[in-house]
Amino acid sequence: MPKSFRRSCLFLWFVAALALRAATPFPHEHSDLKPDPSVRFGTLPNGLRYAVMPNHEPKGRASLRLFVNTGSLHENDNQRGIAHFLEHMAFNGSTHYAAGTLVEFFQRMGMSFGGDTNASTSFDHTVYLLELPKTDAATLAEGLRVFGDYAGGLLFPAAELDKERGVILSEKRVRDSVDFRTFVTQFEFTLGGTRFPARIPIGLNEVIEQAPRERFVEFWNTWYRPERMAVVVVGDIDAPAVEKMIVAAMSSLSARAPAAPEPDLGRITPFEGVRAHFHPEPEAPATSVSIASITPFADEPDTAATRLKYLPRDIAIAMLNRRLSVLAKTEAAPFVSAFASVSESFHFMREASVNVECKPEQWAAALAVGEQELRRALEHGFQAEELKEVVANALNGLEQAVKTAPTRRSPNLADALAQTFLDREVFTTPSSDLLLYKPAFEKITPAACVAGLRESFAAPGRYVMVTGNVKIPGDAAAAIAATYEKSRATAVTPPAAETNAEWGYTSFGPPGRVLKRDHVEDLDLTLVTFVNGVRLNLKKTDFEAGRIRIAARVGYGSMSEPRTKRGLAALAGATFNAGGLGKHSADDLRRLLAGKNVRSGFGTATDALQFSGGTTPGDLPLEFQLLAAQLTDPGYRPEALRQAQKGIEQLYLSFAHTAQGPLSTEVPNLLASGDPRFGLPAQDVLMSRTLDEIKAWLTPQLMRGPLEVSVVGDLDVEATIDAVAKTLGALPTREPKLALNDLRKVSFPQKTFAKEYTIESEIPKGVVQIYWPTTDALDIQRTRRMTLLAEIFSDRLRLKVRQELGGTYSPEVENAPSDVFPGYGFLTVSIDVDPSKAGKITEVVMAIADDLAANGATDDELERARQPVLTRTRESLRTNGYWLGSVLLRAQEKPEVLEWARTRIADLEGIKAAEINALAKTYLPSARAFRVTVLPATAAAAAATGSAAPPPLLPPLPAAPAP
Repeated sequence: MPKSFRRSCLFLWFVAALALRAATPFPHEHSDLKPDPSVRFGTLPNGLRYAVMPNHEPKGRASLRLFVNTGSLHENDNQRGIAHFLEHMAFNGSTHYAAGTLVEFFQRMGMSFGGDTNASTSFDHTVYLLELPKTDAATLAEGLRVFGDYAGGLLFPAAELDKERGVILSEKRVRDSVDFRTFVTQFEFTLGGTRFPARIPIGLNEVIEQAPRERFVEFWNTWYRPERMAVVVVGDIDAPAVEKMIVAAMSSLSARAPAAPEPDLGRITPFEGVRAHFHPEPEAPATSVSIASITPFADEPDTAATRLKYLPRDIAIAMLNRRLSVLAKTEAAPFVSAFASVSESFHFMREASVNVECKPEQWAAALAVGEQELRRALEHGFQAEELKEVVANALNGLEQAVKTAPTRRSPNLADALAQTFLDREVFTTPSSDLLLYKPAFEKITPAACVAGLRESFAAPGRYVMVTGNVKIPGDAAAAIAATYEKSRATAVTPPAAETNAEWGYTSFGPPGRVLKRDHVEDLDLTLVTFVNGVRLNLKKTDFEAGRIRIAARVGYGSMSEPRTKRGLAALAGATFNAGGLGKHSADDLRRLLAGKNVRSGFGTATDALQFSGGTTPGDLPLEFQLLAAQLTDPGYRPEALRQAQKGIEQLYLSFAHTAQGPLSTEVPNLLASGDPRFGLPAQDVLMSRTLDEIKAWLTPQLMRGPLEVSVVGDLDVEATIDAVAKTLGALPTREPKLALNDLRKVSFPQKTFAKEYTIESEIPKGVVQIYWPTTDALDIQRTRRMTLLAEIFSDRLRLKVRQELGGTYSPEVENAPSDVFPGYGFLTVSIDVDPSKAGKITEVVMAIADDLAANGATDDELERARQPVLTRTRESLRTNGYWLGSVLLRAQEKPEVLEWARTRIADLEGIKAAEINALAKTYLPSARAFRVTVLPATAAAAAATGSAAPPPLLPPLPAAPAP
């Protein structure tokens, strides 16, 4: 053997040995906490770590994560933005995947771009995501090969780099907002002198636009090292086999450059007194006040003692938030909302804060509230009843986590496992967490909690910040500091003692009798009708252990909103739950239901008032008692209207400065030919609506309207029927559902329009929204084909507008047919743009639509659209959300949905390009389109770069049936 070869082998062995020593150990290797035994942990000789966990929901799928312990903090001054940019380049050319082929490859596998394959970059890490549609050996190997290319096979083609620059700038435009700008200034204020404010991940324009290829390669070679990486695989897999595949796919990775030292992040310098900061953002919808204590992070190992050490603090924060929530509802409250928090970030700092949101003229009073409520807790502590409620909820959460653990979903577990590599925490089981915390909960005292809170706010200095749409004349910082000191001089008293109430809704009359009961064998559904007309639909599943989901539809919803009372449905949705019940306020309900698994939401769907709920087998009777109480004795309390009106004021302030304004108000109304039920009204109209009007509109629907209730999950069918019989079945007779055909009429405008709206904004926000009128969702086969047409259209926009032109970050296409209004629906394109390019982008979109209409889609385009939809469809069959929302919800009112469920997959598999093309020819000619553009009014804003993501469509169309 030649000496040179022996020296090479020795050198490689030496490098591998150094890498192995340099690899970060797993947290459980130095902790008394035991990791989940189902996870196989390992470290390769090159230092790369991995974690493999078998998990069976969703069946036949696997979630993969590649964690890289590097982010924007590792950039040099001339690399600012490259960490994030590099993440984009992983999709643009590598050893095994030529530029422009990876997304299409994923689509043919049944994976959607952005949903099943994605990545994210932060200050200190980057994570790549794959959701594989199958778990056979070939698919898993392919997924790991993709990761291998991300880690060691990127090519950085110069042409692809140049094309992606526009995409990054578009993303930067999307991120730009008043919230982002406020965050940057607060970061600079609190962490000035450290590395963080100079390393915002999105980067600098000059780097994004001009950085040469060599700079990308330099960063990638320096920081994408095996010992800085970890691979996570969770799914319906054979763990030992996958472990071998990781070894085979990743062992050849090696460092491509010498290791660089970790960057100096700077130091947090203690101070005494107050440091005040003012940052005005006239376009903000509210004013925010923050009182913060920032201290260096204590890098403690994750042990049982460490976890228990911070438990009282966390409970104290929950109790403080509880107080702030109650206070916000009082008539004289000078703020809209408030919350306290304690968080650790980047292994660098710990921040304890109280944050208050208010009207601009209330900033001083809101600051006083935040300071005094924090000090009230620090000086006087907490009451036993407060502690009891919070502990009951926390302990219940741990107990439910144990019960639901068998059906946890792989994407969530993969994210949690990847997070442990960042947080350096042990991946423990819910059972072990319960064993650790339950004894501590049983012994915890108010004194221990206030001690934990005092420790979190023990630093002698406070950062006090006021930001948003407030004007503070003169020396604003001095005024803020003086206001804070004035509040500190105000004595605070202990909080008033709380009184307990008894649950007031246990009896609704003699239990109702079942009139009719059917079992749908092939779908395993039970359909019940009670003598009083209440309909009940049930499906027992094993998809979510220990969990039950509930939905109820009653009455006729927003389509029955009186035409002279615009906004009534929207205000009802905003006030109903907040009004509590006749016998119990919303705060009473929170106390009474502490430790119980009872949840309820309310909204106004287009053709029904809709309740949603969630519970467990043990609390199912209580859940139905709550629903029956909401139907028969809603509270309509004034605090609900006060809170809603505060929210409305903020909403319309945001409307004045964002594309949401016209797209939420005027445009939906125009597209419905002026029908007053479509689009939000003017602010003064909405503010004029009253609780009496809401009550008069809702009461007949709640008391007598047709009622269909659906229940799915880990339930006992007979026990569920019995619980409904004792509550909803005992109510007075319900009216049958009427067709109300006159209320179901709506029409498109006779002529198309091109509307341009301007908004007052210094932040460039260009939005192009184009609507093609289509038809309703009453023909499910047509709806499925329209869904695929929208997917094909979206992919063409991705290729042309995003990839080729760099004109947008995330073009969206939605098929939105109505299943309430016959003949009504739209296919809609929504694109955020550089304002100066809005006209060009509109022309490109129209040209793509015309080409689809004239020439149709190819078989390959259809297949790449179909496969991800099929993946989602197959997976949905094992989700309670699908069965509840798409099948059970209206199974008796609209029995054809049962047939829709039976035909989904076979119909999707059989769709032909000719069918798609016929729909494109009918609906997509540009002459049929309604065009809306929303641009900033000022020339300065139009010349800059920046945009906000467009809001969802707001014509009140229910979601299209699941294809």
